[in-house]
Amino acid sequence: MTLLVIGVIFFATIVIGVPIAFGMGLAGSTWLIFFQEMEPTILARRFYYALNSFPLLAIPLFIMLGILADRARMLPHLVTWLQMILGRLRGGMAYINVVSAMLFAGISGTAVSDIASLGRTLIKLMTGAGYPLTYSAALTSATSIIGPIIPPSVAMIIYALAVGNVSVGAMFAGGAIPGVLFGLGFIAMAFVTTRRGGYGVVQPWPSPRKFAMQTLRVIPLIILPIIIAGGIFSGVFTVTESAAVGVAYTVLVGVCSKPRLRWKDVYDATMYSAVVSAVAGMLLGAGAIVSWILTFNRVTQDLADLLLSLSVGPIGYMLIVVVVLLILGMLMDAVPIMIALAPLLAPIAKQYGISDIHFGLVFVVTCLIGLVTPPVGIILFMTSSITGIRLEPLSVAVSPFVVWMTVVVVLMVFFPPLTLWLPKLIGL
Repeated sequence: MTLLVIGVIFFATIVIGVPIAFGMGLAGSTWLIFFQEMEPTILARRFYYALNSFPLLAIPLFIMLGILADRARMLPHLVTWLQMILGRLRGGMAYINVVSAMLFAGISGTAVSDIASLGRTLIKLMTGAGYPLTYSAALTSATSIIGPIIPPSVAMIIYALAVGNVSVGAMFAGGAIPGVLFGLGFIAMAFVTTRRGGYGVVQPWPSPRKFAMQTLRVIPLIILPIIIAGGIFSGVFTVTESAAVGVAYTVLVGVCSKPRLRWKDVYDATMYSAVVSAVAGMLLGAGAIVSWILTFNRVTQDLADLLLSLSVGPIGYMLIVVVVLLILGMLMDAVPIMIALAPLLAPIAKQYGISDIHFGLVFVVTCLIGLVTPPVGIILFMTSSITGIRLEPLSVAVSPFVVWMTVVVVLMVFFPPLTLWLPKLIGL
């Protein structure tokens, strides 16, 4: 009854155009006040407890970090450097697209930052090298998903905060291998496509002096993810502290390099990260209210008992979750799905004996695939607006990459060491 009423109210508000955070909060508050007749002050308390979290500060800081790295011209230097290394290969621009996304993933932690910062540049370079515009846009959309999988990852922070008692550092480490598998698969697909279509232009080797100068320019960017990931995994920094150190380092590099980082760039990055983080905060607060209601009314336990009685087993349960998330990913953004369902499904996974890290990574990666699936994939909309390509052909072009990403998720389900080996190796 509880789940039905909250679900009906929530989806009714979505249908009439109410923002998701407000719809979720309205559903939870309606049940508390009118069905359980509790004091309204409990809504404010649950909302406050959800946002009174130090790791939550990492979200605006990582978003700010990606914007500042772009404004400080660190990303264009990276692309130019990769052109010098991979430009001699047939299909080099496609490989550069994938590799730059994997390297930038160690900085920004979001798919939106990847497509906003690198998308236009990479698509322009690929079309200039003879690649079709639709294929260039599709590959760029797909590679942006690597950003929130290879650490750091804002999506993993949101999941850990929504579920609670999950190590963000361990999730970061566990996402590295799936992220690399995404990248290797994209490179293999680009190799086949390039050979079949005869795309790409082979570029001449740069002079040693020119290559050395460009290497010096890109060294600060290469050091940045080492500082962030190394600090977290070594225990020197917490996740939030590593994001703050990364922002300070980027500002310092930007001020000392040419063209210099301006105060307006810092202001713009701060304002943008604040707006995006406010949306995430509203969703987390509203989701915490609904999660508390479901726990208070034993909905989570009743659902767990029902699923356990079906004897589907751990693998079967995770495959059911993957299918549900892939379907929901076509209809909703990743963050609302994580906030609404993760607190409900994660405890059930625990009763099946599934590791918190393993289930969390499968959950997050599956949700992120929804960013490039129609009709509401935000990355597809952003890429479409950048290139002017209609959503339909872009959706068709990106579908082979979506298939590979889904295959990786299934591999993660059947082979837990893909997500658990690295966290165990470094003691997280």
